[in-house]
Amino acid sequence: MHTNKNAVKNWFETELDVSRETMSHLELYADLVVKWQPRINIVGASTTEDVWARHLQDSAQIWPHLAENAQKEETKIVDFGSGAGFPGIVLSILGANHVTMMESVTKKTVFLMEACRVCGCLAKTRVARERIEAAKPENADIITARAFAPLPKLLEMGQRHLKAGGKYVLLKGRAYEAELADARDAGWKFSVTTFPGIVDPDGVVMILEGVER
Repeated sequence: MHTNKNAVKNWFETELDVSRETMSHLELYADLVVKWQPRINIVGASTTEDVWARHLQDSAQIWPHLAENAQKEETKIVDFGSGAGFPGIVLSILGANHVTMMESVTKKTVFLMEACRVCGCLAKTRVARERIEAAKPENADIITARAFAPLPKLLEMGQRHLKAGGKYVLLKGRAYEAELADARDAGWKFSVTTFPGIVDPDGVVMILEGVER
């Protein structure tokens, strides 16, 4: 279903109270995704006509759940499998102070760096072109991910990158309950809070705290 772009922009203005400058950066970013898509296939081709809802709004819905911490000088967010920058670049545009985007595909990291430059995020972001399981520990306060990996694998890869007391803020689809069960079956313990998805009614924003094995 195609969503009205103006309605989504209105959501950013009314629900997230974004400034005119922030909205301008979001528009630059959306245009860049559409422009680069034919060349490097950074998002699903069928979703570019609805990039505002399917990608920007979908990513931005996690902002209220981490905004207070994300804007602090010392808070480090690490975004796994950033791809075209969802949600990492969106969070940076919205005001996150320190976002590291981990992406192993070179052509996608080239796009990420260009998007950070165009959207004025270079000073607040780092693009790490490396495999998550091989990279040195990131000591993240918050780990984010969208359409990245099933929860047991994500935790297996992510736990050494998360500092003590840190949390995961994830976007998950309709299979989230099965993923939670699989993670518990694999020996993971955690407290979980979920919030209904705004764009995908079958999906959720999932927050995991106290993760251990």
